[in-house]
Amino acid sequence: MLRGFYISANGILNQQRIIETISNNISNSQTAGYKADTVIPTTFDERLLLIKGQKNKTGTIEYRTIDYLSTSLEQGSFSQTGRRLDMALKGNVFFNIQPTNNLYADEGETLLTRNGQFSIDDEGYLVLEGAGRVMGKDGPIQIGTADFTVDETGLIVTDDGQAYQLALTYVPAGTDVVKKGDNLFALSENAEGAGEIPEGTDYAVLQGAYERSNVDVTHETTAAIAAQSNFTACSQMLKIFDAINQKTAMEIGRV
Repeated sequence: MLRGFYISANGILNQQRIIETISNNISNSQTAGYKADTVIPTTFDERLLLIKGQKNKTGTIEYRTIDYLSTSLEQGSFSQTGRRLDMALKGNVFFNIQPTNNLYADEGETLLTRNGQFSIDDEGYLVLEGAGRVMGKDGPIQIGTADFTVDETGLIVTDDGQAYQLALTYVPAGTDVVKKGDNLFALSENAEGAGEIPEGTDYAVLQGAYERSNVDVTHETTAAIAAQSNFTACSQMLKIFDAINQKTAMEIGRV
């Protein structure tokens, strides 16, 4: 009987995690540069069941747990704005951001983003609002003006002839990343192949546009309905086992 409780509760917890992840994806469907998360469950794990202070083995139970979240780095669609400060990236490359908010990064850590809705702060630095300064090859870009052009390689040239090269990081498709906020990322410890852009890589910086979220709202909505149905089924199963347990206790009491 207790196995039924374990399985039901396990299902409820798993589906709740799935629903929370889907809800977060949908709520960020309009967030520039946001990358959708997917819950990755384990295969069925075998667990030992014990009684009497965990001394006597009573058998085993197999159930599924949530292992980790996988972030899809698939490119989102572009929104054309014509605004000089907006930039979008084509290909597997990311902007580099020097964080000004310790909530997102450790001291000295550089974060990655696909959100190119930039602005210029009071000191003339090119910044991602609320995140930090945009990095160039020689450090944070202190451009001082919005009168500039950007070519496909990320070379920024102001109308008065100043030049800055955007720092871009190559991140292969399928690489594990760690989210820092909604659209900032850090490379995970087991990330391989990320760093300098390999020669011959197809990429481009597009001025006057930004990248939308890659969330497929239709897919997420369908997944949410399925997860909610599973959650309800597990909840009903838990109630049934509880009712059976109460009835059993009452019947034993009559004997």
